[in-house]
Amino acid sequence: MINQLIKKLLFKNAKKVQTFYITRLQQNQVQEQVFLKKDKREIDITLHQGMICLDPFCMAVWLPGSHLDLIDPQSVKVLFKKGKRLNAAIDVSLIEKIPTEKGSLLLYKVDGVKNHQLSALHRLALFTYFLRAKTNTYYSRKVISALYSYPRRIIIVSYKDDSYYNIFPMDIQGYIPEEDLYILGLRTTNITLNKILEAKKVVVCDTDSVDIDTVYDLGKHSSNAPTAIENLPFGTFSSELFGFYVPDFTGSYKEIEIIQHKKMGYHMLMVGKVLNEKRIKENSSSLWHIGFLQYQKGNYNSIEGLF
Repeated sequence: MINQLIKKLLFKNAKKVQTFYITRLQQNQVQEQVFLKKDKREIDITLHQGMICLDPFCMAVWLPGSHLDLIDPQSVKVLFKKGKRLNAAIDVSLIEKIPTEKGSLLLYKVDGVKNHQLSALHRLALFTYFLRAKTNTYYSRKVISALYSYPRRIIIVSYKDDSYYNIFPMDIQGYIPEEDLYILGLRTTNITLNKILEAKKVVVCDTDSVDIDTVYDLGKHSSNAPTAIENLPFGTFSSELFGFYVPDFTGSYKEIEIIQHKKMGYHMLMVGKVLNEKRIKENSSSLWHIGFLQYQKGNYNSIEGLF
């Protein structure tokens, strides 16, 4: 009864009160931006940032060498904006700086967060609503809402060897085009992780023409015994270099060599070099997760969500 009252009074325009909404976009249709701030200087990191772990909460930010001299990256803020409006701010502290060919990959731990979407009453009601699940904490809901103030692309990851395969979705990831580097944060409980680390190979695909139920069903099958390839509700073909399965709904894929990895907590950070990129369809799209609060202030088209 109370939950229905909260929805009616504070979120009357929402079909559902849920953690994420899902939309389909091309990268140039994303309306939000992300900035790294130190004192009065702000650096646009929209295309150079990503989540890498949810326990503890960690982010990765890539900066070119020319920007590394502009700020002290040790303790900074990450700002999430839409136009001139600040939607969320996260305080982060540096864990490690990994040199790259053209700059550095900065690994940050989240130390604090402030949300600014809607009113304080809206935020209180929403985070309290989500605390029905015993695994949630008020702080974790604040951080997740802030991190998903910027839409997070859903990708499909594919691995295969002589006796095993797995195809599964994830959104804890990011791509750095200037370096042709891919960062992936995979759960340490995923059986496929050690296989990927041993082979140092993985294929990342977009979700151009797949429905969200199919994507989430891929996330539900066991990494110990994935669904037989012939029983999947879509066709596949082999990637050019590795021969890994690529879903036929994919508009583009990248074949990646893992060059570095680091355990961040509940997730393992993998840094990979793109060896081959195949564009099957020009201007392909992907599914994206958007936080509930941010979605309420946007004009994205919604696809039915999981939570």
